[in-house]
Amino acid sequence: MTTLIAKLAVLLVCALCPHHIGVDASAVAWSYAKGSDVGPALWKDYDTNCGGVMQSPINIDTDHVLYDPDLEYFNLSDYTKKDGVKMELHNVGGHTAEVKFSGEPIYLRSGSLPDLYQVDQFHFHWGKINTRGSEHSVDKTHFPMEMHIVHHQVHLSNISSAMSHPYGLAVLGFFFKVREPANPMFEPLLRHFDKIATADSHVDIPTFSLSDLVGNLERMDYFRYMGSLTTPPCYESVIWSLASEPIEISIDQMNKFRQLQTKKAKVLVDDYRPIQERHSRTVTTTATAYSGSGTPTLSLVSITMAAIFSMTTYLLSVL
Repeated sequence: MTTLIAKLAVLLVCALCPHHIGVDASAVAWSYAKGSDVGPALWKDYDTNCGGVMQSPINIDTDHVLYDPDLEYFNLSDYTKKDGVKMELHNVGGHTAEVKFSGEPIYLRSGSLPDLYQVDQFHFHWGKINTRGSEHSVDKTHFPMEMHIVHHQVHLSNISSAMSHPYGLAVLGFFFKVREPANPMFEPLLRHFDKIATADSHVDIPTFSLSDLVGNLERMDYFRYMGSLTTPPCYESVIWSLASEPIEISIDQMNKFRQLQTKKAKVLVDDYRPIQERHSRTVTTTATAYSGSGTPTLSLVSITMAAIFSMTTYLLSVL
């Protein structure tokens, strides 16, 4: 029932909100630096989307997470695909390390999503030290790194079109924890990091399967909420699904991320947006460990009201 109402809320927003064209993120300088005049605290000053009520990332407060027995597990069978898939590794503007996909499409199915979604890229956010780096937090605890696998709705032409369409994107997030020994599944990626040390560098890399990175997850428990891009233009178009179990990585592997550089040839670290207010949004989960938490009746109302409030706020902003 919870999932049905959540889907109806998504469809309501999609049906009534006009297609919104905002600031092109590539056209505006922005920074993760807290003291910068283009830092996260000021993003909303030149892109009003960044001051919305459904912004990401958020803190996952497990005392208020609602277990949803109707929330489907993902079908990640396409994540094993390699034939015909091409990968290109980028240092994107000195902001992150990202792998872009082309060639044979990889699809994300189930997960109570409103459409079929296609993989576009995955990228990372990490900290200078191991007690920070992830964008989301769980019970106010951050992880040293977070990976985002970004998908767009297949009926939309591409990720650029989808990102400004309500719920045009679905992002799977994975937390990391530092633990020895090294994770051998990350070596096919990390062995090429020396080729993207400088900002805007890129290189084609041999294809490996996404399942190598995230594991064989037939029943991946996750947290679900509706949110936004975590960089300008901060479109509130993302269905977020955050895996509850972190991926292990060694300290040496973690430090390879910290050796990349920004456009100013400084060490690329702390590339994460600060936590945003949850407002009236509900966080649901597939994990039965939270079956006693939350208040189902209130949560059903909040899912619907959050969608209506976001829609109303948006319509007023463009009138």
